[in-house]
Amino acid sequence: MNLLKKFYSQDTIQHQFLDRDIKLWREELEGIELEVNFFKNFLTTFQNKSSQKLISDKLLLQLNVKQLENAVYLSRLNNFSIKLEGMNECDDIQCETFYFNDFVDFKIHIESFLSQYRKLKKTVFLKINSHSNTENSL
Repeated sequence: MNLLKKFYSQDTIQHQFLDRDIKLWREELEGIELEVNFFKNFLTTFQNKSSQKLISDKLLLQLNVKQLENAVYLSRLNNFSIKLEGMNECDDIQCETFYFNDFVDFKIHIESFLSQYRKLKKTVFLKINSHSNTENSL
């Protein structure tokens, strides 16, 4: 699939990539919302049924924190999307630069959050897997 046409201007190309990033971030944040709820429910239920404590209070607290941060980022992304509509009204490079600088700043923060979440998710998976392996060997 060829996303970029030869006749697209540089501005149009930048807008397409910007829109693509926003769509991907929204999908990630909405997925995180579902995943965190699943992890918390699964781990709490599994912990109650297990003879050993599967997950520490610290890990559940981290999931709660990520859930709150995710809600904040989802709200910020919605507000940011609305703000970026103002870019369509720009008629000079200084105006567009203002919006692109905001975009880069937002991109750095949201991608840092997504990276931190992936690390937490890996920790949850490792905890579950190590517990499952321990129970299977008994």
